[in-house]
Amino acid sequence: MSNPADDARPRSRKTLILTIAIVLIAAVAAALLARHQFRGGEVWTNDARLDADYVVIAPQVEGDLVAVHVDDHDRVTRGDALMDIDPRDYQAAVDDAEGQVAAARASLAQIEAQLAQHPAQVQRARAQVAEDGANADYAHATAERYRRLRHNGNVSDQNAQQAEANAHAQQAKRRADQAELARVRQQKQVLEAQRESAEATLDQALAQQEKARLSLSRTHLTAPVDGVIAEQSARVGGWVNAGSAQLAIVPVQGIYITAHYREVDITDVEPGQPVDISVDAWPDLKLHGHVKSLAPATGATFSPVSSNDTSGNFTKIVQRLPVRIALDPDQPGLDRLRVGLSVETTIHTDAHG
Repeated sequence: MSNPADDARPRSRKTLILTIAIVLIAAVAAALLARHQFRGGEVWTNDARLDADYVVIAPQVEGDLVAVHVDDHDRVTRGDALMDIDPRDYQAAVDDAEGQVAAARASLAQIEAQLAQHPAQVQRARAQVAEDGANADYAHATAERYRRLRHNGNVSDQNAQQAEANAHAQQAKRRADQAELARVRQQKQVLEAQRESAEATLDQALAQQEKARLSLSRTHLTAPVDGVIAEQSARVGGWVNAGSAQLAIVPVQGIYITAHYREVDITDVEPGQPVDISVDAWPDLKLHGHVKSLAPATGATFSPVSSNDTSGNFTKIVQRLPVRIALDPDQPGLDRLRVGLSVETTIHTDAHG
């Protein structure tokens, strides 16, 4: 009969051997992973992709599309025509604004002419007052003489009365022309106020003209950068609203890499350090670049959902920091790169930037 204690020893030995084997396998796997992710003087990640600062093209005015000059995947250079919006309404607005400017300038010119004539008008009014004074003085002296002559019986009462009436009339005319002189002098202030108003009207008309011309120019859309057309949805005859995206231009010549490295891997990462790059789409394509910059915050920082845990439970998660990597120029294969493709990057941290 077998001893139970003797049977337990082989089973215990097998369990111990199995446990040791599992631990060894785990240790080897961890070592291989650590060697892959952090080899001496190197940090690696496959959480990286090709990026570019693409431009979304949206019209700044609304209207019917009368021409579309590009299609998806077309290459364009800065200044190339992209699309045209029906310009007729905007041309009419320009014509109307130019008419308003012409009218405002004519009004201002008329007021300027009146101001130029004002000194002469004042001079004429002053001369008229001086003439009235002389006439009034003469008429008053004549009336006094006729009054004395009538007292002596040398002239008739009628002649004396006529002389008196003439003296009063000359005085009245002098007062009227003095009032006219005051009015002419004050007219300068009125004209200057009218000139200010006309200048303001002209400025407003010029602003409307510039706005109309700007709107007209915006009916012709051109490429702001070199690149390749993508997401082109514009169609001739369609109505477009201001601000509605019609296409995008991807500057493929400005492609860079955004690599998300674990916080424990960026200890020695500095701008300028060389980077080896492999592209998942073309495993045989090996590229080189350098660290351009490190982001000021992790991606989780800008998440709309707060990561603060107030429940009392806490699980530490290793954060990742975006690192921008610039591709070295004049490398074979750069023309094959496309935005959004996955890449693997290895930063040589033993090199100082």
